Amino acid sequence: MSDLEERDKRLIEYSVEAVIMAWLAYLFFYQNFLLYRWHRGLPLPSRWPFALLGIVTGGMFLWYELVKLERELETEGETRPPVARSIAPNGGEKEGGEDPGDGEDGDVTVKKGG
Repeated sequence: MSDLEERDKRLIEYSVEAVIMAWLAYLFFYQNFLLYRWHRGLPLPSRWPFALLGIVTGGMFLWYELVKLERELETEGETRPPVARSIAPNGGEKEGGEDPGDGEDGDVTVKKGG
């Protein structure tokens, strides 16, 4: 049940983000049009094309986040194979990801646990 609640919370979060993204995209497109194309004394252009561009941008953002969420939920639901652990030549585990047998001068050094 917590998976459903987590999914619902994330859907609400992504929806709010998409609305904010649509609003900011609308403001960005309209402002840029006014800065580059509109001159003093002319009537203001219609805002509908820019509102539609904002809605499309917000919708694309929401679609992207939902696809990413579905992929994450699919990989979370799959069973993962156990992780193989590497063993050092002396029978102990490797420490810090280093191979104790890799000396710069070519000789093998073995750490003994004590």
